[in-house]
Amino acid sequence: MDHDDHEHGHDAPICAACGVTALPSENVPDAFVCENPDCDTEEM
Repeated sequence: MDHDDHEHGHDAPICAACGVTALPSENVPDAFVCENPDCDTEEM
């Protein structure tokens, strides 16, 4: 089965500060958190 998230709109956002993939926030709906431990960016 070929699964392509691009056609379903589930693209992970990219952190504007460091360029690393951001993950969904556990605390704020529709917000994302950078998964780079060295990045100082808060929830986006």
